[in-house]
Amino acid sequence: MACAECVGTRKVWRTMAYNKLAVAEAKTAGSEVEVSGGISATWRQVRAHLREECGPAIYSQEIARLRVRVSETGAIIIVAPSTFNRDWVEDHWGARIRAIWAELDTTHRAIHLLAEGDQETQPKVAVPASRSRAPARVAEAPSAPLTVERAPSSSDSAADLQALGETRFTFDSFRVGPANEVAAAAARTVVGAQTPPFNPVFFYGDYGVGKTHLMHAVASAFEHTSRPRKALYLTAEEFLSGFVSAMRARDTISFKEQVRSVDVLLIDDVHFIAGKPKTEDEFLNTVAALVAENKQVVLASHRPPSELPVADERLRSLLTGGLSCPLGKPDLDLRRQILDCKIAQAKCHYPVLDVPEPVRDFLAARITTSPRELEGVLNNVICRTALLGLPVTMEAVSTALRELSLSSEKRLTVDEIQKAVAAHFGVTPADICSKRRTQSVVRPRHVAMYLSKTMTTRSLPDIGRRFGGRDHSTVIHAVNKVTSMMESGDPISDDIDRLTRELQG
Repeated sequence: MACAECVGTRKVWRTMAYNKLAVAEAKTAGSEVEVSGGISATWRQVRAHLREECGPAIYSQEIARLRVRVSETGAIIIVAPSTFNRDWVEDHWGARIRAIWAELDTTHRAIHLLAEGDQETQPKVAVPASRSRAPARVAEAPSAPLTVERAPSSSDSAADLQALGETRFTFDSFRVGPANEVAAAAARTVVGAQTPPFNPVFFYGDYGVGKTHLMHAVASAFEHTSRPRKALYLTAEEFLSGFVSAMRARDTISFKEQVRSVDVLLIDDVHFIAGKPKTEDEFLNTVAALVAENKQVVLASHRPPSELPVADERLRSLLTGGLSCPLGKPDLDLRRQILDCKIAQAKCHYPVLDVPEPVRDFLAARITTSPRELEGVLNNVICRTALLGLPVTMEAVSTALRELSLSSEKRLTVDEIQKAVAAHFGVTPADICSKRRTQSVVRPRHVAMYLSKTMTTRSLPDIGRRFGGRDHSTVIHAVNKVTSMMESGDPISDDIDRLTRELQG
C-alpha cells in the first residue's frame, strides 16, 4: 500500500501535467493563456494614455473602435474595423501605441495593426543596402535584430504609394506658418545641401504639431533629389526594440552596421530613449559616428534637447550642439490651411465631399489644440454627413462636436507643469528631473509633483517616470510633504496658489 506522501506526490505531478496540457491546447487554438487578463489590462492602460494625448475627438472616432488579441505566434494584433481606420491609426499613432506598450509590457512582443479580415503578415527579409533606395523602417523579425523594408520604387502604382501613406507626408502637403516656418526652412535647407549644414537637426514640439510629417518629408526628399541618398527613418521604439533584440541575439555588430551604413538617419520621439542607459550609450555612439562621417542626422522629440532627462551629459551636449527647431501650435490662418489640405486629401476617398467655406472657418476657429485633433474632428464630420449622403452643414458640424463632448477647458500635462514651476522658481525643467538634491531644486520638484498629482489624471508611477524615472513612493512623499507644509502655514501655499491660477489660465 502506497504511503500518503507518495500519493500526494502523484497528485501534484498529475495536476502539473494537466495544467501543461491545458496550456498547450490553448496555445494551439491561438487563445490567450494566463496573460489574457494581462493583455486586456495593458490595452486598457494604452488606451487611457492615448485618450489623454489625442483628445476625445480622435479617441472616440479612431482609437475606441480598435480591439486587441494575441496571434498564434505570440504577437499582439490590434484590429481596426476598416482598412482606412487601420492606415490612419498606423500613420498617426502606430509608433506611439508601440512605445506605450513597450513601457507597460517588458516582453517586447511584435505589435501589428490589421484591418478586420486581414491575415497576419510574415516577417520581412532584410533587403541588401545596395537595393534599398527609399526611406526604410524597422520590421521586427525573430531571425534578425533589425530588418529593413524596401519602400516602393518608381514603378509601383500610385495606389500602393497611397496605401503606405507616403504621399501624405511630403513637403507639398506640409503647410507652413509662423508656428513652424523655422523648422520647415531648416528641413528644406538640409535636403538641398551637399554636406550637412547643421548636424544633428532637432525638431521639438507638442504631440500632433507636425514633427513626424516633417521627418517623413525630409526622408522622402533625400531619396528623390538629383543625388539620391539612402535614408532610414525609425521611431525611438523601433531603435530601442532593434537594439534590445540585437543584444539578446548577441549580434549588436549587425545592428550597428545597418543603422550606421545610411547617409541620413532620422529618429522620431527620442525622448523615449532617455533614461535607458544602455540604449542611450548606443544612441550616443551612433549619432556621434554619423556626425563624424559627415552624414546627416535628424531627430524629433516633444522636448528640446536641453530638457531631455538623459543620464549622460555627453549626449545632451551632442544634441544641443546642432540646430534645434521648435514647432508650435498653429494659429488660425495655418489651421485653415491645414484643414483645406486635409479636405483635399479626404476627397480622394469621398469624391462627393463638399465642405462649405463657413464650415471650414468654423472648424478652424473651434479646434485650437493641434492639427491632429483637427483632422480627427473632420473625420467625424465626414462619417456623419458624406458617408450617409448628407450635406455638410453648420448644424451637422455642431451636432458632431456636441456628440464628441469637446471641451474648451485646457488639459494640463506634466511637461507644462514642470515648465511653469521651473520658470517660477528660477530653475530649468531638466533640473527638476535631475538627481540633484539641493534645496533650490528639491522644493520646486516637490511642488511640481504635487501639482502633477492634483491637476492631472496621471498615475503616481507615471508621474514618477516623468520626473527622471523616480519611483511612485517618491511622488507620494512629495505630495505629503507639500500638503503638510501648506497646512502649517508655510509660504509655499502662495507659490501653489499662484502656479495654479497660472496653469488654469
